[in-house]
Amino acid sequence: MPTSFDEIIDLALTLIDDYKLIKLYNQSQTKFLAYCDSLLIAAIPNFFRCNQSLEYTAETRQFSNELTNAEISILADLWILEWFKKETQDSRKINALLQSSGSFKSHSAAQNLKEKSTYLDGLREKVEQKITNYQLQNIDNISL
Repeated sequence: MPTSFDEIIDLALTLIDDYKLIKLYNQSQTKFLAYCDSLLIAAIPNFFRCNQSLEYTAETRQFSNELTNAEISILADLWILEWFKKETQDSRKINALLQSSGSFKSHSAAQNLKEKSTYLDGLREKVEQKITNYQLQNIDNISL
């Protein structure tokens, strides 16, 4: 049975807590699904070393294949990466930081942005390690 987008997105959503996503969900489930799907679609190319095809049909919101638990977990982590990148690259926050004076508040914002960037780098490393472990488990299937 093909894997639905919901399986991946639901797993990702158990690992994050974002009031903006909750608000979007409460306002419009259609917009919420469209937003979440766009993050997943952006994440899929980052799992280019998947052992099976990641072809999907956007209309049915599912992959052509049944994905393994490891593949679902990796895609959920990549979804979180896309979500967090969007959070850290919010132009409104960056513009506010650039336009503010040298007050304590702007220093705190700069430090916050730096910490988010460091967290994002760590998250990328974690996902890359998970992909490497996934490949090592299936080393016989890797084509050179």
